[in-house]
Amino acid sequence: MLLSAGANYLVEGASNIAKRIGVSDLIIGMTVVSFGTSAPELVVSVMAALNGAGELALGNVIGSNTANIGLILGVTAIVQPLRIRHNTIWKDIPFSFIGIIVVMLMAGDHHLDRSSSAVISRSDGLVLLCFFAVYLYYTFNIALKERPSLGEEWKERPLWLAIFWTVGGLVALSYGGRLTVDGAVGIARSLGVSEAIIGLTLVAVGTSLPELATSVAAALRGRADMAMGNVVGSNIFNTFFILGVSAVVAPLPIGKISLIDFLVCLTATFLMFAGGLVLKRQIMYRPKGWILLTLYVMYLLWLGWEAFGGAAGSGI
Repeated sequence: MLLSAGANYLVEGASNIAKRIGVSDLIIGMTVVSFGTSAPELVVSVMAALNGAGELALGNVIGSNTANIGLILGVTAIVQPLRIRHNTIWKDIPFSFIGIIVVMLMAGDHHLDRSSSAVISRSDGLVLLCFFAVYLYYTFNIALKERPSLGEEWKERPLWLAIFWTVGGLVALSYGGRLTVDGAVGIARSLGVSEAIIGLTLVAVGTSLPELATSVAAALRGRADMAMGNVVGSNIFNTFFILGVSAVVAPLPIGKISLIDFLVCLTATFLMFAGGLVLKRQIMYRPKGWILLTLYVMYLLWLGWEAFGGAAGSGI
């Protein structure tokens, strides 16, 4: 609750302050709003890295990407059919797909190096941030052509209230992130399961709730095409920026994150891409939403079986 509320108030307050000092809607949308929607994942992953819970940080990113597609995109498509834009199909989704492959190779490069340690190193984090810079450059050029705005929901607030919301949002994010990490580690230890499992499930779904609320609300207002961009953009942000920053802060051990976790995320991303190619008029109808949601529930059930009923999973 603190993470979600903190992100919302941070975006609202910082957007008002930026608008008052003459920052354009374009820059606000690409910085404040984009950062705010992914702030819960960023705060939790960085704090997990600082606290030595690298599995939790990596599991949060991979799990959030999978939840964004299976849960958020699935539920939103069930609520309202989604339009998939041409640029999303041929540029954004492939970039997201490549991101997961790059992270998977980084996680498994110890096999090539004949090393005993499986980690996302600081140098790996810098490489991911370089990829993110390339994506920002591409997005900035697209945004200059389309000239997006903050939308009809932006309202001017008193300066004191905007400052209060911004500071309060940052405090809520910081405290909420600390509680989330401490609680997740405590749950993992008390249940005897790995931090990776908790990161892939409980933490991933919890930090994805702001995107779920945003996407469903957009669909109910007849702006369902925004949900696809929200999901794909969030996945790219998670993979390159959040994971990159977390790895630079502290190397992230792979731990119990398995090859299956990466393959599930890759499969979900591929289904988005393939669906855009074969769907009539590039619209994702409700049956496809049910397929995505069903696959995600099956993945959660498999994680539950691995944690409590099956053999302990091994890292990639």
